[in-house]
Amino acid sequence: MKNKIAAHFRPSRRTSHTYERLKQCKGCGSYSSLWEDTCLYCGADGKLTPLLPLLQTIMKRHAQRDVLIVGTGALAAIVLSKNLTEMLISLLAGIALIVLYLLLRKKYTPYLEKSLLNELLQSENRTIREGLLLDTEDAAADLKAEDYKQAYEKLREIGYLFTGNQVKILKIICLNHFNLRKDMDLELSTLLPEAFDIDFVLYLFEVSKVNPELVKRDAIDYTIRYRTEIEALPGGHIALALVFTAALRVKAYVLQYQDQIADFIEELPRERLIRLCHLVAEGPDDFPQLYPRLTTLLKQKYESDPELQGII
Repeated sequence: MKNKIAAHFRPSRRTSHTYERLKQCKGCGSYSSLWEDTCLYCGADGKLTPLLPLLQTIMKRHAQRDVLIVGTGALAAIVLSKNLTEMLISLLAGIALIVLYLLLRKKYTPYLEKSLLNELLQSENRTIREGLLLDTEDAAADLKAEDYKQAYEKLREIGYLFTGNQVKILKIICLNHFNLRKDMDLELSTLLPEAFDIDFVLYLFEVSKVNPELVKRDAIDYTIRYRTEIEALPGGHIALALVFTAALRVKAYVLQYQDQIADFIEELPRERLIRLCHLVAEGPDDFPQLYPRLTTLLKQKYESDPELQGII
């Protein structure tokens, strides 16, 4: 793609749990995963509250309610007491129950928070989904306006919570407008589409060049699944060679995909070929597809190269 742009992405905040990325509008109750402080549904400013503080507020209200119930019961017992002794017993019992409740609640707070969170997410599932779809429409509007950086940054935030194919494809379209660099916070596994997609193949080709560490088993399996379609594309053979070259980083990948690597062995850069030779030399019997192809290649093209001839 011509006229690619340079970009430095907004840092994405790290969270322990994905739900911590959600915010709820105090005005209309809608949800958003974006960093902006304006509600996309009602337009209110400054009313979007992160879900975790909201959850803690609900927990606090529940604790206050329970203490009030226990206190009311103790007060009723005091009022109904027939003498001073019964009143004192009712008062002390009420205080003891409140203290015991608070101690038990403190001990089991993590479990109570988890239970309340599950209830909240289940009851609000539809509203959360509608909010994320509204976020996606907002990002798509940026994409339509050719603000690819803003669109991708929004889609990246949405993608932590909403992993649908639509979001993946939109992210890929955005990423194909950037000059990719190794120092960029790029993704690959989270972008694998449900079917063959030319835009994804173009992105995979670029990522394989600048950051081969991102090419893992799922991306290699995708490449094998659609190998015929990829090879039919202009530059498709080179793209396949890059993916299988990236697989040489991990010995387990070489063992699993040796048939495919053998098909592209002649396209391997010299340093990768040297690494492959060392891997195969550790156990030639483990590489029945690669070993004969590798030895043939070394005899035909690298017979005068002492470094390569001395490995196997």
